[in-house]
Amino acid sequence: MIIKRLGSRILFTAGILLLLFFTLFPFMQMLSTSLKSSDQLFTVPPVWIPKHATLSNFAAAMQHQQFVHYFMNSLLVSVVTCILVIIVSVLAAYSFTRLEFPGRKFFMNVILVSQMFCISAVVIPLYKIVSALGLLNSFPGLILAYMAFTVPVAVWLLRSFMLNIPVDMEESAMMEGASKLQAFIKVVVPLLRPGIGATAAYVFLMTWQEFLFSLVFMTDPSKRTLPIGIMDFKGQYETNWGTMMAASILISIPVFVLFLIIQRQLISGLTEGATKG
Repeated sequence: MIIKRLGSRILFTAGILLLLFFTLFPFMQMLSTSLKSSDQLFTVPPVWIPKHATLSNFAAAMQHQQFVHYFMNSLLVSVVTCILVIIVSVLAAYSFTRLEFPGRKFFMNVILVSQMFCISAVVIPLYKIVSALGLLNSFPGLILAYMAFTVPVAVWLLRSFMLNIPVDMEESAMMEGASKLQAFIKVVVPLLRPGIGATAAYVFLMTWQEFLFSLVFMTDPSKRTLPIGIMDFKGQYETNWGTMMAASILISIPVFVLFLIIQRQLISGLTEGATKG
């Protein structure tokens, strides 16, 4: 028995280490490249730990004339998209869990089926819709496109969280004189905060790193987001890999900070949401 347990622990530990390696290897490679000077990038054999680490690539990325502008564009689009998606999804999830109306199951199935299509399959229809609305090459048009593929997932996530909130609590509040809207705002929304945090983190991550929609809908260089903006470091005849990797790490920082801030809320939210669906 002891040998069996020891063997299973060794296999489990080896599996975890292997998973960590495949997960962290791209980031470590990116970090290594960002700390190298240009003469160390293509040495043979490769040098994983730079002999003379330098922050010049980070300085060059920050000093790029459009980098801060791209950063602010991404921040604006991601934050606004996140807020709008949360508002729409909370109301939709409440409707699907608390209200009885014709076609409720049908619409839930439509939302589920919509997630079976990859982003590249819906980019042309969305492009035509945004173009018809006259919103091409504008932040509202890009935000609308982002909402199209994040709202369905957000509705399903928040619906799972909301199913764990007893209806009796709302009924008790209404018996004490609160309206249905007041019960929703004062009872449901505070209890839904872990789910809102988990969903907001998902939406922010998806919009922050999205590439295809930003490339298709935004042709004005001044309105590019960061995933498109870092392509400025790729020239016609050569690519500044050190600066590009440094810029990629800088792009990752807001996501790391967000998860550090809401990690407890995120974990508790995901755990609660997984108990019933």
